[in-house]
Amino acid sequence: MLGVDWYRRGWVAVALANSAAPDVLVGEDLGAIMERVPGVSCIAVDMPIGLPEIERAADGLARKFVGPRWQSVFATPPEAVLKAESYTEANEVAARLLGGKKISQQAWALRTNIEVVGKLAARDPRIIEVHPEVSFRELVGGPVAFPKTTWNGQAIRRRALADAGIALPDDLGEGGVVPVADVLDAAVAAWSARRYAQGRAASFPEGARHGERQVIWY
Repeated sequence: MLGVDWYRRGWVAVALANSAAPDVLVGEDLGAIMERVPGVSCIAVDMPIGLPEIERAADGLARKFVGPRWQSVFATPPEAVLKAESYTEANEVAARLLGGKKISQQAWALRTNIEVVGKLAARDPRIIEVHPEVSFRELVGGPVAFPKTTWNGQAIRRRALADAGIALPDDLGEGGVVPVADVLDAAVAAWSARRYAQGRAASFPEGARHGERQVIWY
């Protein structure tokens, strides 16, 4: 199984084998990272897959589920917004479609990565969408009290992963340069990928079928 997260310099991925310790891979090309682990049955990526005409039910449900971490789940912009030629034009389209609401610079900046993942997912059914805070909320068994950027938050998340059999080593090799929060996010994405491959994953919206898009799995 493979869990993938974007960080400021590229992609970080955590690969799970049946018995070996997790491997952490990094690179600017997501497709190239996937080729390094060809045998995985599921690839869980923290990126929206499937753009809505207006809004996605999955995003609103995920926000309610994570509780105090709700701001980490941003609303996926409509497809027409992300196809705009500029941020200014995107907000004009957003205002028209969303009743005056605009999109954040963060959401606009992700449009290239959303397109990259969308194209890969269109030809690779192993790829699913996850959200790390949703996955951690399920793994921990309740809302995570501290943000992932804090000492307490990272300690809770790393311990929960270890208890689930995903013990990240102190030396991550090439992944050692990646911010801790992003490694943890990739690791919990791999946890969700494992659950999906085993047929145990839940979804927003509830009861989604394998292969559906605009679905967050956890």
